[in-house]
Amino acid sequence: IAHASEQRIGNFNAQELANTAWAFAIVDTADRGAFVKVLSARAAEMGLAAFNGEQRRHLHQFFLSVELGANPPTELLAPIGLRDACRQAMADNNPTRMSKLQEDVSYELTRMGIAHVNELCVPGLGYYVNIAILPEAGTSGADADGAALAGRAETTKYAGIVIEVDGPSHYNDERRLRPASEMIRRHLALAGWAVLSVPYWEWDALKSKGKARKAEYLTKLLARAAGSKPGVAQSAAVHSRE
Repeated sequence: IAHASEQRIGNFNAQELANTAWAFAIVDTADRGAFVKVLSARAAEMGLAAFNGEQRRHLHQFFLSVELGANPPTELLAPIGLRDACRQAMADNNPTRMSKLQEDVSYELTRMGIAHVNELCVPGLGYYVNIAILPEAGTSGADADGAALAGRAETTKYAGIVIEVDGPSHYNDERRLRPASEMIRRHLALAGWAVLSVPYWEWDALKSKGKARKAEYLTKLLARAAGSKPGVAQSAAVHSRE
């Protein structure tokens, strides 16, 4: 398929090019030097204006797959200006609101004294993550009354962890993560984040069991990640939705 695409990419329109780029990012086969070069050259030839927002986001995920890979052939990628514009298209696609499920998980983290940021736009990646625990002083969650809660000692221990609160739309009928969600988590992990999932059915099962059981669930989840998480470069500015 890759070889056939390489032969035809010169004739692709914007939608065909974006679809092909996204498909290869999904299956994580974007390490083919010749394919990267041909697709990037076609994108540069067409220019940014040829692509709408969704197409730019798909191209960004392709470029990101290459950049985060082992020994990335970045010299074969499209010019940095085009890549940055596609990354910005991803960052501009911010969520409109938190789900009730996410609000509940965030509330429990705050009650546990774990400061965090909701809907963080991850620097360099452009992805919004549901919940991120950061080491920066002043990072905070919010309690049920909306008051800011200062970070405590637990926050530092869990810094560098992302929690994705996954509703039904993230899963197929067999409760397996959809490929698009798997790709985003792969990118986050390659960038140094420890990514945890709170599936909706597991959290729903805790609703009738009280706050202590919810706290126990989150503590165990975080402890597993804290023991194995890689270091995360977090000196860059972060952007969270107000």
